[in-house]
Amino acid sequence: MSHAADRELLSFAAETLEQQGALVEAKSDRLNVLLPHDLAEYLALSEEVVVGDDSAPLLYGSPLLDRLVGLATKDVPVVYGQIEIPYLKKEGFDRLVSRDVAFKDAQVRVTNRAEARTTYMIFICHFVAMSDERKEGLVQIGIHEGSGAFIEGLAQSWPELQPVFFKPGNVPPHFPVHLEKPLSCAMRKAKFAAEQELADFFGSMERRLKRDIKSTREYYDAMRKEMEASLAHANLTEQQELERKHKITDLPVEMERKIMDLEQKYRVEVTLTGRAAVRLLVDVAQVFLELKYRKYRRSIRVIWNPVTRRLDPLVCEHCSETTTGVHPAVTKDAVQLLCFDCNRNRK
Repeated sequence: MSHAADRELLSFAAETLEQQGALVEAKSDRLNVLLPHDLAEYLALSEEVVVGDDSAPLLYGSPLLDRLVGLATKDVPVVYGQIEIPYLKKEGFDRLVSRDVAFKDAQVRVTNRAEARTTYMIFICHFVAMSDERKEGLVQIGIHEGSGAFIEGLAQSWPELQPVFFKPGNVPPHFPVHLEKPLSCAMRKAKFAAEQELADFFGSMERRLKRDIKSTREYYDAMRKEMEASLAHANLTEQQELERKHKITDLPVEMERKIMDLEQKYRVEVTLTGRAAVRLLVDVAQVFLELKYRKYRRSIRVIWNPVTRRLDPLVCEHCSETTTGVHPAVTKDAVQLLCFDCNRNRK
């Protein structure tokens, strides 16, 4: 029996296979494909194959389509763009320093400014919470790629500035190659954001658990009372009385086992997966500060972000967490910039 392949599926398959190094000749109802050896093994096909005919049907729910979807989604898709700002802020940074970033017990003054470009990432994550019910959604996190700082409001504001996107092969070299630090920070923040999105779901599962535990305890308490009352019946034999007492003794163990089953039933497992990223090259103003702490001085560079119209926060130089409350500390005759927790823990 012949199955006509859907044109959209054929187009998707052709694009996916070409991206993986296959040679594809597209026909109206099939694809003539020459596959690299490793790709052929992954797809469970011969190296020379006709996709869309009876030997390799391309249908919704077919194993071949599932494998192609796996290929298309195994890597996080990334797009690159640029936000050009016609006018960058030139003054008033002293007021912004006191508003956007606080330096505890230190004196700070602006010494200079310069126009520059820097890169940000909008990291999009998909979360799935599984319990007695299922809930899923997306969170978007804005990160400065250089420092890994979480930029509040960036993920919501960037589309308003109408970025221009680069075509593949024409991406400028400004974007960092090594992204371990910003991606680690993005995942930590995405986890926190997902937990906030799931707060009502967690609360619902907790309330249902408490309700069912209460009902279970009441059920076993009523059963115990009923069985204890039955011991007073004169028609019970000695063996029946011993069996009834043994059951009464076992009730607490049985109840705890039921409660453990309920706890397992309502336990929430959350899976967080990166799904896409938008990397942006942005015109910014660099603001140079001189920090004076006790007898020590240090130069600091902060960024005025035209997308959020605020100074970007800094990151703790010990734990790398984003902070707008900076606590200077002297380490080996140099000023280190710490968050509140790291500064407190060092004392």
